[in-house]
Amino acid sequence: MNVKYSFMDFLSFEVKDGTETRFWEDKWLGNKPLKDIFPALFNIVRRKQDSMAQILNSPPLNISFHRNLVGANLSNWHRIIASLQHVNLMEERDVLFGG
Repeated sequence: MNVKYSFMDFLSFEVKDGTETRFWEDKWLGNKPLKDIFPALFNIVRRKQDSMAQILNSPPLNISFHRNLVGANLSNWHRIIASLQHVNLMEERDVLFGG
């Protein structure tokens, strides 16, 4: 299993339908997963392994946290939401690529 995670460090996803890309744990925005960019948010999110499709398919975003978001956590969550504006789910499968 450790080999799988080491291998995944070298791969990124292009989000299409969002079913194969995990929101927090896969690289789809930049060169790190969101869990590494925003560890404080990752620590308090309820469902850590949700896919992009599970989160984005219903307005408002289908995500919840163990605590209210305040201060830096709220600011960082707004940064994540702003980055989602360019993501439009479509009928094609997500694409995995080296990078």
